[in-house]
Amino acid sequence: MKLKRKMLSVKIKRSEKGRGELFLKIVAIIYILISVRLFFLQIVKVEKYRNMSNRNSIKTKRINGYRGKIFDSNGTLLVNNEAGYRLVYLDERRYDKKKLKEMSELLGNSEEFIEKRIKYSEIYSYTRENVIFNDISKEKAHKIIEKNSDYPYLEVQVYPKRNYLNNSLGSHILGYVRNMSSKEYDRMKDKGYKKTDVIGKQGIEKEYEEYLRGENGYRRFEVDAHNRVVRVLEEVKPRLGSDLYLTVDFDLQKKVTEFMEKKKLKGAFIAIEVKTGRIVTMVSTPDYPLNTIISRMTTKEWNDIMFNKAKPLENRVITGRYPPGSIFKPLTALAFLEEGLNPNKKFFDPGYYQIGKWKWRSWKLTGHGYTDLVKSLTESVNYYYYRAADVYGRKKMLEVASAFGIGRLTGIDVPGEKPGLLPDNEWKKKRLKEPWYTGDSINLSIGQGYLLVTPLQMANAYAILANRGYSYTPHLVDKIVKEDGEIEVRNGKKHTVPYKKQYMDEIEKGLIQVVEGKHGTAKVLRTPGLKIAAKTGSAQNSKYKETHGWISGYFPVGNPEIAFTAFVEGGGHGGGVSGEVTKLFIDAYLEKQKNKKENK
Repeated sequence: MKLKRKMLSVKIKRSEKGRGELFLKIVAIIYILISVRLFFLQIVKVEKYRNMSNRNSIKTKRINGYRGKIFDSNGTLLVNNEAGYRLVYLDERRYDKKKLKEMSELLGNSEEFIEKRIKYSEIYSYTRENVIFNDISKEKAHKIIEKNSDYPYLEVQVYPKRNYLNNSLGSHILGYVRNMSSKEYDRMKDKGYKKTDVIGKQGIEKEYEEYLRGENGYRRFEVDAHNRVVRVLEEVKPRLGSDLYLTVDFDLQKKVTEFMEKKKLKGAFIAIEVKTGRIVTMVSTPDYPLNTIISRMTTKEWNDIMFNKAKPLENRVITGRYPPGSIFKPLTALAFLEEGLNPNKKFFDPGYYQIGKWKWRSWKLTGHGYTDLVKSLTESVNYYYYRAADVYGRKKMLEVASAFGIGRLTGIDVPGEKPGLLPDNEWKKKRLKEPWYTGDSINLSIGQGYLLVTPLQMANAYAILANRGYSYTPHLVDKIVKEDGEIEVRNGKKHTVPYKKQYMDEIEKGLIQVVEGKHGTAKVLRTPGLKIAAKTGSAQNSKYKETHGWISGYFPVGNPEIAFTAFVEGGGHGGGVSGEVTKLFIDAYLEKQKNKKENK
């Protein structure tokens, strides 16, 4: 019995010893696991958790850099910045069904749409903010702000949004800004742009992007557990964009635009200071609403602009390419004079010019009778130019036209300008697989055939005539005022042509009679006390029943200040509605000059 008890006691002691050893082994294993975990957290993942800790205690906020303002020549503010609203998601790309449902109900978008915005919108590198909507309405922004406590993962941010004070007035001059495309970002990211930045897309906004753009700054600060700022760690101040002052007088711009819009004209008007190249007025109608195009548009708003048959986005002054008709005759007249034409010699116009079986008719069926240079311009006698083109050929006509800027860019400081078309023998062979015929020279002499020009080119050509052989690059920006107050003045580059002033004097005699003569075609421009030189034109086209209407010229004769061109699609005779537009401008310009003198 004692032996059994002793054996049982030994077994119990061994069992207890085994359990103790097992317990120690378990404790050792747990200790090892904890040690490994601590090593992993403290050594291997230290950077990750330090960053997580920093994000909890250190915040970064952007400080918006404002885009520069734009003023007209009178110092009147045209473009500034107002409060815009963007919606930011604060949980980077993390989300769940509950959040998607809440945001869908709040914003009125589907859960699928919001999910895509969270997944693919840009996250700012400094702030880790996910900008899911870049431009929300003021009403929606305030609605979200009022309920902000219910949506701690959302934040409404205020940013500087472009504001065009006159909306559509001068839209083709000013242009507009919108968010950059992927291609634009790839091209410009090295200049410090972010994917969600807005950039100039058209007009002055695009051409002067590098001056107008502001650069965002930021502030890094430490916050406590209650999200109260403890201290500022770092601050980079934003850079403000430069302000632009235009050459354009928006009082005159408004008068011309309202007149053309009231008559529902599709056309263009431009006036240039001949001694500087400063553009005083540049109108293209119809125009388009800038504040609409920079905002989130409805499908209807987008379609009304993009697919409008009147093409409101087209700047007809610099991109419209049209046959110039008779306003081209002063250039061909100069070419013929350079080739030896006697301006006083008269040629009889029977109503047509004939070569073999081919006939080219005058606009006056019975003809204009005996015609010299002055009469050929005053009454727009086509026969005079048909005959000279047959005698002297195309070479000098093309040379003079090219020297006056036809078929070439003027270099105006807005993007999108087109060079028009100055056709020659090589062009025709390449394009039409045909040689140049005498008939092509005859058509060219009166501004028809394959010739295409822009209204800006013709205004610039008349500036050269007014100055007797030179002009300055047309430009819209007068000066740039930088953030530090430095002023950069913009001047046009001088361009000269090598033709005799005496020939331009002879041409001017004819242009004066176009306005003042008994049979002149621009009598609508007659203004007491002011001598004006001008030429009207009617260009055939396939789109309208009526011809395109042109008028170009300059004033005052003797000491010219302004060269102008008015163009109306399907406007009929140049002395009609195109002349009315020009007369309105001249009267408004003279009134403005008179007021300036009186207020000195």
